[in-house]
Amino acid sequence: MRTKDFIYYASAAVLLAVTTQVAQADEVATQTPSITEGNQYQPATAAEIFGGEAALPVTPSSTVSAPAASSEVAKASAPVVSTSPASQSSEAATATASTSVANSTTIVTSTSAVTSNASSESVTASAHSTASEAPNSAVATPAKLTNSTDVPSPTLKVQPKTFIDVSTHNGEISVDDYRALARQGVGGVVVKLTEDTWYNNPKAPSQVRNAQIAGLQVSTYHFSRYTTEEEARAEARFYIQAAQNLNLPKSTVMVNDFEDSKMLPNINRNTQAWVNEMRKHGYNNLMFYTSASWLDENNLGYRGPVSTSQFGIENFWVAQYPSSTLTATSAKNMRYNAKTGAWQFTATANILPGKHVFDHSVDYTGRFTANASAEVDATQGNLSGTISIVNNNPTVGSFDVVISNVKAPNGVETVSVPIWSEINGQDDIIWYTANRQNNGTYTVNVKASAHKNSTGLYNIHLYYVQKDGQLTGVGGTTTQVFIGKTPEQLKPKASFAIENNNAKAGTFDAVITNISAPLGVKEVLVPSWSLENGQDDLIWHKATKQTDGSYRVTIKASEHKGTKGNYRADAYIVDNSNNRHYIAEKVVAVDYARPSGVLTIENNNTAAGTFDAVVRNIVAPTGLKEVLVPSWSLAGGQDDLIWHKATRQADGSYRVTIKATDHKNSTGKYRADAYLVDDSNKRFYLTEKVVEVSQTRPSASLFIENNNADLGTFDAVIRNIVAPNGVKEVLVPSWSLVNGQDDLVWHKASRQSDGSYRVTIKASEHKNSLGNYRADVYIVDNANQRHYVTETIVDVKHNKPVGTISVVNNNNDTGTFDVIISDVYGSKGVRTVQVPIWSEKDGQDDIRWYEATRQANGTYTVNVQATNHKNSTGLYNIHLYYILNDGSQVGVGGTTTTVEFRNAKTKTQTYITNVNSEAGSFTVVVDQAPQGRQIKNIRVAVWSESNQGNLSWYNTAPTGTHTEINVSTVNHKNLIGNYTTHVYVDYVDNTVDGFNLGETALAPRNRRVEPQTTYYSQRDPRWASKWYGVSNMDQSGCVPTSLAMTFTDILGTVIAPTTVADYLYYNTNSFNKTSVAGTDADGIVLASKNWGLKSNVLSSIANIASALMSGQHVLAAVGASQFINYPYTHEIVLHGYDNGKTYVRDPFNANNNGWYSLDYIHGVQSRDSMDTKLGAPFFSVFA
Repeated sequence: MRTKDFIYYASAAVLLAVTTQVAQADEVATQTPSITEGNQYQPATAAEIFGGEAALPVTPSSTVSAPAASSEVAKASAPVVSTSPASQSSEAATATASTSVANSTTIVTSTSAVTSNASSESVTASAHSTASEAPNSAVATPAKLTNSTDVPSPTLKVQPKTFIDVSTHNGEISVDDYRALARQGVGGVVVKLTEDTWYNNPKAPSQVRNAQIAGLQVSTYHFSRYTTEEEARAEARFYIQAAQNLNLPKSTVMVNDFEDSKMLPNINRNTQAWVNEMRKHGYNNLMFYTSASWLDENNLGYRGPVSTSQFGIENFWVAQYPSSTLTATSAKNMRYNAKTGAWQFTATANILPGKHVFDHSVDYTGRFTANASAEVDATQGNLSGTISIVNNNPTVGSFDVVISNVKAPNGVETVSVPIWSEINGQDDIIWYTANRQNNGTYTVNVKASAHKNSTGLYNIHLYYVQKDGQLTGVGGTTTQVFIGKTPEQLKPKASFAIENNNAKAGTFDAVITNISAPLGVKEVLVPSWSLENGQDDLIWHKATKQTDGSYRVTIKASEHKGTKGNYRADAYIVDNSNNRHYIAEKVVAVDYARPSGVLTIENNNTAAGTFDAVVRNIVAPTGLKEVLVPSWSLAGGQDDLIWHKATRQADGSYRVTIKATDHKNSTGKYRADAYLVDDSNKRFYLTEKVVEVSQTRPSASLFIENNNADLGTFDAVIRNIVAPNGVKEVLVPSWSLVNGQDDLVWHKASRQSDGSYRVTIKASEHKNSLGNYRADVYIVDNANQRHYVTETIVDVKHNKPVGTISVVNNNNDTGTFDVIISDVYGSKGVRTVQVPIWSEKDGQDDIRWYEATRQANGTYTVNVQATNHKNSTGLYNIHLYYILNDGSQVGVGGTTTTVEFRNAKTKTQTYITNVNSEAGSFTVVVDQAPQGRQIKNIRVAVWSESNQGNLSWYNTAPTGTHTEINVSTVNHKNLIGNYTTHVYVDYVDNTVDGFNLGETALAPRNRRVEPQTTYYSQRDPRWASKWYGVSNMDQSGCVPTSLAMTFTDILGTVIAPTTVADYLYYNTNSFNKTSVAGTDADGIVLASKNWGLKSNVLSSIANIASALMSGQHVLAAVGASQFINYPYTHEIVLHGYDNGKTYVRDPFNANNNGWYSLDYIHGVQSRDSMDTKLGAPFFSVFA
C-alpha cells in the first residue's frame, strides 16, 4: 500500500490533503446484554439494531474491520488533492488527473493532537474531497471532540507483535523474508487480494502461501471504489471469490480499505451494504482501514463522515503518521488511536534492509497477530553444544571437528570454532565458521598445514553468534595432531597382569601398567566373561587409575552368574579422540565355595491349607543378605508363582508360611525352592521340596426362586451352609451367557432370619439381556479368603416394559426439577423415552410431552421448569411412556411431585406456548409477578435468519397481569427455520428486563412465495444462431438460458445466456461436446460454482417444495410434456410457491410461462441419463 495524500499547514490556513493507507475491519459490534439473576438478560440500548443509516440484527459478539491502502488499480477518477512527495501511482491505472486546490481547502482548528506550531509530526494521514467534489456531509466540520481516540487507557493492552500489509508493490516475498520479519517482531501480514470488481493481485497467492509457511497470521484486504449500495455488494462478492480461490477460511480477517474521495457521499449506507453482503456469505471477521480524518471520532479536532458507532470503533485500523522516525517500540508507547483495533504508524518501515519498505502497524486487539505461530527454531533453547574430534589422520596432520546439540537462548545464527596449536601461544589461531549439515550438526575440517604445520596438542574452542548478534562462548576440548606418523606408530602399548585371585570370594584383579599412549588415555576398559556358554555373561569394566599411573579393576564371579572355571579378561585403551585400542588378554581360573542350606516342610495344616518352609544349616561364604522361597502349585504350571521372603528366627533358621489362598486355592502338590542372596546381591539356588496341600472347603446349596418373566428378575437363595472357617459374607456373581462376561455383576447376598442368604438379580442390571444366565456362589471366610462353592444356570424372560422414575433437584426458588428414568427396558427395544408432565391445576391445560435425553450411564433425564407450565405450582403429574423399536407406544408408570416457585411471586415470567409449526405461529406469554414491578410496555424481537434479515418487532402494552403476543412467520418472509425470540419488558419505574426464550422450530406450509420474472429466450435473435460444437443456442441452449435467468435473479447483475454458454463450452465437457446436443447435469453444478453459487440435487417432490418455499430457484429437466415432445428433454426454471404450485419460465416458449402444479412437473421429469447422472433431474441453485 502507498500513501496518497499529506497534510500541510500554511501560515494563515490549514491545507488538508488526502492520505490513506490500507485498513481492516471486523464484524459489526453491538452491546452484549448482561446476564442477571434467573438467567434473564439485561438488554443494551437498541439491542436489536444499529443506529445511523442502516439497521442490522444483534449478534452475541460481532466485529467489523476495514483497511486503507494505496490503490494498485485505479479507474479514471475525479481529481484527488496531492502534494509532494507525490502519492504512489496505481499499479494498473487507466487514467489520472490533477487539479489545483487553492480555492477548495478546508480550514481546521485543531483542538487535540496538533501542536500550536503546526508540526508535521502530529498530523494524521487523512482523505478528503474538495468542496466542489463532495456534498456537505463529506466536508470535515470543525468541532471539539472530548473522546479522543488517542487517550491511552492505563489498562490498554498493546499486542507484543506488530504487522505489515503488502500488495503488488512489494513484489515477491520469500519464506526466508517472512521469517526475517518474524525475528523483527512481526506477527501478521495483511495481503491485498482485490480492487473494485476487476483487479486481482497477481502476487497474492505467493504472498499468502509463504507467510503461512513462515507461521505469520494472514489477513487480507480489498481496495474499495463503490459509490452505490449495489456496487458495494458486487465488490464484496468479488472479494469473497478471490478469498475462496486461495482456500482462505471464513474466519480470516477481511478488511475493507476505503480511501477514494468519490466514496464519501453516503459512505456509511454503502459500506453497510458491503458488510451485509460479506456477512450473508459467512464472512463475519471484518475490519475497516482508513485515515483518521475520515472518522467521526479522532484526534484532529473535527469530525469525519464515517460513523464509528455504526461499525464499532474497535473494528477500525487507522492510518496516521505523527513522525517520520517512529519505531515499533515508540509507536507502542505512543498508542495513537488507542480505542481502535490497530494503528498504522508508518509507510516506510525499513525492517527488511535492502529488499522492501513496508507499511507497519501496531495491533491493539490481537485481531491481526494473535494466531501467529512462527516456526520453532531448532537452535533455540538452553545453551548447549557437544564437540567431537573425528577422522584424526596422523599421516597428513588433519582432523574433523563435529559440533552437535547446538542450542542457544536466542537461537544460533553462526557456529564459530577458534583453533590453535599449543606451540608459541596463539600465533596460528584461526576462527573457523562451521558448516551446517542436514542432520543438524556443524563440521569443520582442520589441517596442520594451515597452522604452521604445528604438531602436538591443539586447542578447539566453541562460540555461537546468536540471532540477536551476541557472541557467546560454549566450551572447548583438545586433540593431538601428528604429521608423518603411521597409525601403527600411534597405537598405545601396555602390560597386562592378573593379581589377587581370591578362591574364597571368587574374585581377581586385572592390572594394566607401563602404558605408552601417543594419542593420550581417556579411559581403560577391561571386558571379562567366563568361557562357559560363550559370552552370555560378558561385562565391560572401566578400570580405575592408580597413584602410580597404572589402572586396576576387580572382577567378581558373582557378577558372572556365579560361574566357576576359566575366565577371559581383555585390556583396551581409549584415546583422547574416543578411539578404542586392543592391548592384550588373559585367561584365569576362578574357584570359590558355594553357599548351602537344608529346606524342611513343617506345620502342614489340611484345614487351613497352609504349611511352613524352614531353611536351616545355612553356609554362606560371601555373606547372607536374605533368604527367598518361591512356591507354586504344580497344577497349571507356574501360573500362581509367588516369591516369599523368609524371616530369620532366633536359632538362625529362616521360616515362611505358605497359604493355598495365595495360590488360587489350589490343592494337591506344591513345590517350594530355597535361594540365598549374598552381600553382593548375588542370588544362589540351594534346594527344593514338593509337598501335598489339602484344604477343607465350605459348602452350600443354591436355589433359584421367584423367576419373574414380566419383570425379568429372579432370586438366588443360598441354604445349608457349612463353613469350617466361618462366614463373613456370601457373594453371588451373575452374568448373561450372551457376549461372555461383558455384563458381569458381583452381588452381596443378604442374610435372612432362617440363616439363608438371598439376592434379587435383575435383567436391567445386565443390559436387559434375555436367555440363559449363570449365577455362582462364593463364601468369604473370617480370614477374608474367598471360596468358590457352586453354580447354576437360569432362563430369564422379560415381557413387560419397566423403568424407575426419580425426581431430583427440586428447586423451590426457581420452580425447576429433574426427572431421571433408570432401569429402562422394553421387550422390543426402546427407541424413545417420553415423559408427559402437567400440573394438577386446571387439568392438563399445561401438559408437555418431553423426550428424555440418554446419559452415558444408561439413564434418561428431563429438566422441567414451571415457566413451561404456566408457572403453575403445587402437585405435578409425571408419566412414563416408551416408543419401542417397532413404533408402538407403551405406558410404563408414573409418579408425582410438588413444585413451588417462590421467584414467580416477585419476578416477571416469560415463556412460549401454542406452537403450531405448520401454521408458522406461536404465542409469547408475559406474566407480571404478583409482588413484582408493574409492566409498562412489552417488546418482542423475533428472527430466523443468521444475519437477522427477517427480524420483526412486536410491541404491545400489557393486558393486565397476563399478556399474550402472537407471532407469525407471515411477518418474517414465511421462512422455514429456527426462530429466536428475545423479550424486553419495560417497567413503570423506567427499568428494563431482557429474556432470551431460545429457538422455536417452524415449518409453515401452503404459503406463497412470489416468483422472480427475469426472462431470456434461447431463440432470441441476438444469439439464437450462435453455434457451439454440434448445435446452436436455438436448438440446444435451454440449460445456459435457464442458468442465465437464475444467475441474473440471484446476483442482481445481468448475465446473458451466451456468457453462460461460453463458460460451459470452453471450460467444461458438459455442453454440446458429444454427438448429442445439450447440457448434462454436471454443467449445472459447474456453472453455479463458477458464479459463486451453490447447488443441490433434489431427489423428492418434498425436497423441491422445501427449496421453493425457502425462496430458492430450481432447474428442472422435463421429458415429453407441454414443454417438449418425445424423445427430447428440456430445461425450465421453477421459482415461487403457492399451495403446491410453482411458477415456470420456459426458455424456448414464453407462452408456457405461468403457474403449474408441482405434481405435474414432477410427473413429467426427464428420465434421460444425461439429466439424471447425479441422481435426479432437479437442482436447487442459491447463494
